Amino acid sequence: MAITLPTSKIPAETQDPKRLIIFSKPKTGKSSACAELPDALCIDLENGGYSYINAMKVTINSVKELKELCKAIMDAGKPYKFIVLDTISRLEDMVKPLALKIFQETPAGSQFTGTDVLDAAHGAGYGALRKAIEMCIDMIAKCAPNIILVCHSKDAAVGSSDLTIKQISLTGKTGSILASKSDAIGFMHRDENSNTILSFNTNDTSIEVGARPAHLRNKEVVLGEMQPDGTIQYHWERIYPSLNSDK
Repeated sequence: MAITLPTSKIPAETQDPKRLIIFSKPKTGKSSACAELPDALCIDLENGGYSYINAMKVTINSVKELKELCKAIMDAGKPYKFIVLDTISRLEDMVKPLALKIFQETPAGSQFTGTDVLDAAHGAGYGALRKAIEMCIDMIAKCAPNIILVCHSKDAAVGSSDLTIKQISLTGKTGSILASKSDAIGFMHRDENSNTILSFNTNDTSIEVGARPAHLRNKEVVLGEMQPDGTIQYHWERIYPSLNSDK
């Protein structure tokens, strides 16, 4: 194939984060916010996490069901612009049987007879767990232009000090690896006026966040504005600029 060398800057293809991670403490409103994202299918892995929410949703309880869902989406011609996987923390538990199979097919795991891959000696099973999670996420990512990974947060100590930072709550290096493969990582919280804030502000050293798209980089985005009647008005176009052109 002949390669044509560029002679000027090529415009950006999109400002939408194709893979977005949203993490926060439980009950902060992640699922409620995602349910208001236009043209989004919410995959409920928490088995009832969306029971009290009006949403375009489906509950999945196993990797087998996840594969069946992906096939149905592909067979339907990939009708969704967004797919929300809620939560990755639950997916981590769900993929353990697959991770065990992957590990036992390797030379290091061929003699392992346990039922939990994380019980393998010297942490040898953690890589298989990460691979199983990535396989499932990559499978979902083929079903829509944009994917949102919803996670819980955890407080992690900084060195030997008393300082802590908020980061994605996943086992071992899984969180950092998923973050490196994402276009944006935002921490969700509520401000003093009960507005829903999605922070990508890397200047805040208490949270591990960041974004490649220029409109999100180092920003505190007001995603949901609390209304006088107690409802929340969401502004997903502030995250996905293409939603403005869809109107």
